[in-house]
Amino acid sequence: MHTFVINLPDDFARREAVANQLRKLGLSYELFPAIRGESLSSEERKQHYDERWFIRNEGRPALAGELGCALSHIAIYRRMREQSITHALILEDDAWLNPNLPQLLQVIAQRYAPEERNVFLLTWVAELSMRNVDTLWSSYHLGKVKSAVCTHGYVISHAAAEALVEALDPVRHVADCWSWLRRHRIVNIYAVFPTCITADLSYESGTTIELRADRPKRPFSKQVMHTAYRAFWWATDHLVAMIQRIPNI
Repeated sequence: MHTFVINLPDDFARREAVANQLRKLGLSYELFPAIRGESLSSEERKQHYDERWFIRNEGRPALAGELGCALSHIAIYRRMREQSITHALILEDDAWLNPNLPQLLQVIAQRYAPEERNVFLLTWVAELSMRNVDTLWSSYHLGKVKSAVCTHGYVISHAAAEALVEALDPVRHVADCWSWLRRHRIVNIYAVFPTCITADLSYESGTTIELRADRPKRPFSKQVMHTAYRAFWWATDHLVAMIQRIPNI
């Protein structure tokens, strides 16, 4: 299976850490240069970032790290579409890999067609549906995702990559908007459990640092207005998703 590793070119330590793991597992990979959100020109931001809708969806403008992360993943989806890649494993450079990963990748590629819009999260998920759980391989199982975050390790089919390019560019969400994608039925999202990829916690996410530095201190009245604004757009989004599920709409 084609494997992409998203890495900033100057982040040598992370690149070597994940590369060593992949070599030990016998998995070839392609380094994919991460996009720096702070390096985007005003024209690039205008073309690939919809700030109004990002604020509606996330409650604030995108941080530079979030924007770069989202665009990096979208660029891989576009590469898959252009090169007709059937399935791909997408890793961020803080991924910590389970030794059983090669066998799981082989089973996913054999069992699930690239024409199906499937995403397989290999990381921890917040909530799984325990209906129709499938045994994937050995003691590993597959279930449908209800709620999840993180993008440091997942498999995506060709059809799902095509759908995500259309749905996510320009950027209106953080990269790990799995719940939104599930709610609007853009792709089918599954999770492998037990988890077979975790994040190396010795690294601190650049986005986490940005969020801590950028946390706004609003007066109480503005906090109330902000909460009401978020609630309105949350309800609107859920209503739209519900209408979309009605036949012939």
